[in-house]
Amino acid sequence: MTLIRTMMERPLDPGYRAAADRREAQGLPRSTSLRSPRLLAATLAIGLVVGGAAANLRATSSPRSAARADLVKQIESRRVEVDRLSVEAQRLQAQVATLEAAQLGPSAGGGERGRQLAMAAGAVAMTGPGMLVTLDDAPDADTATGDQADQQRVLSRDLQYVVNFLWQAGAEAVSINGNRITSVSAIRFAGSAIIVDFRPLTRPYRITALGDPRTLPGAFADGAGGAYLTTLHNMVGVRADTEVHDDDDLSVPGAVGLTTRYAQTVDTGASPTSGAPTDPEDGSS
Repeated sequence: MTLIRTMMERPLDPGYRAAADRREAQGLPRSTSLRSPRLLAATLAIGLVVGGAAANLRATSSPRSAARADLVKQIESRRVEVDRLSVEAQRLQAQVATLEAAQLGPSAGGGERGRQLAMAAGAVAMTGPGMLVTLDDAPDADTATGDQADQQRVLSRDLQYVVNFLWQAGAEAVSINGNRITSVSAIRFAGSAIIVDFRPLTRPYRITALGDPRTLPGAFADGAGGAYLTTLHNMVGVRADTEVHDDDDLSVPGAVGLTTRYAQTVDTGASPTSGAPTDPEDGSS
């Protein structure tokens, strides 16, 4: 009770009371007023600074926002140009393959072999039956945080595994979102995006695999591919759907930018001049 009575009778700290008494002895008010001009000026200045900073951060026409908008516009423009050039490159590659087949002809013995090699290398577009595998992030991946967010998203290694399992199951040609996968294709991360041969992909990831519809889906589902997709879906909620197409309604484009790294001549047994065998005894053709 003594403490409470003391607080009620002398609410001001002794040190503050002594300072107030000294101000009163000097003819000044016992305390500084909130109406002091300097205090009001300082408060007004701080408010103006804070308000100006907030306005600059929220302004849609700030230099930073304008630069970002210009950069996004340039990226979209370059992407459209890359898509156009890719289509043109595929058309020219198909034209080159047609001209090669016409020049070689069936009598040269290289037309059919050249076509098979071009298909194996991914140089020409292909159509046929097969299966379609669709991968997408978990439904709540956008709201997840930390390590859980990364686990609920489709990663580059997921696409790598699925593509390799499709090859193992007997796929003859594979593409991801319209990008042909060859023996030298690279599937990897670039920041937060997945790229295939330096081209970014967007969700969902549609993997098209051409092959025998009677054996390819079963071999994939019963093998490591089916087990991997089941684990992705059950453990982290990643969407993993498969569709079998019996008709020739699936297509994969030709690869863009194929280059020959190693080449050597093949001895076909033909004369380098006439293309006909030479009699070793008399030298006649």
